[in-house]
Amino acid sequence: MAAAVRRAAAALADAGYEVTEICPPRYEDAITAWAQLLFGDFEAMTPQLLPMMGRDGAAFWEMLRAIMPPWADTAAVSELFMRRDGIARDWSRFMATYPLLLSPTWSQLPFEPGFDCASPAGAADTAEMIRPVLPANLMGLPSACVPADRDEATGLPIGVLLTGRRFREDQCLDAAEAIERRFALATPIDPVG
Repeated sequence: MAAAVRRAAAALADAGYEVTEICPPRYEDAITAWAQLLFGDFEAMTPQLLPMMGRDGAAFWEMLRAIMPPWADTAAVSELFMRRDGIARDWSRFMATYPLLLSPTWSQLPFEPGFDCASPAGAADTAEMIRPVLPANLMGLPSACVPADRDEATGLPIGVLLTGRRFREDQCLDAAEAIERRFALATPIDPVG
C-alpha cells in the first residue's frame, strides 16, 4: 500500500503538485468520531436494517456493534457533534495549506469474500482496513479514488485516495486524472475464476 501511495505522490510531483509527507490533525479522533456517529445514529434503525442486510451483512453489523457502544444519552450526541465540528475546523485550517490529501484507499489489500463477516476478528480487521476513507465521510469532504499500482500476486488494482477541501471536487478529480494518466492501469479487470 505504501509503495502505491509513493508512486502516486511521484506522479503528482511530476505533474507539478507540491508533495509533502504529513499527517492531518486529529486523524485518529476523526476515525473514532465517525464510528461513534455511524453506530449511534443507526442504533434506533437497526431492527429495520438487519432484515435488509442479508445474513452476512447482519453478522458483520452485529460484530461491529459489539465494538462500538450506542450513545449513552442526548448529551453524548451533542458532545459528538461539537467534536466533529472541531475536527472539521482543524482540517479546514490544515487544508488551507495542504489542499489535497493523498492516502491509501484501504490500509491492506482486498480480502477474500466472507472474511469480513466470518468472525469478530475479521469484522474488526475490516474496520481497521477502511480507516483511510473515514475522515472524509465524517466531514463531508470530497474525494476521488484512482488505481496507482497492481498487486503482483493477484493482479488486483491498488487504489489511492485523494481527499480535498469542501466543495473542491475539481481538485480531487484533476489530481486523480494526473495519476491515472501516468499509470494507465486498465480497470475494471476481467474476473478471474
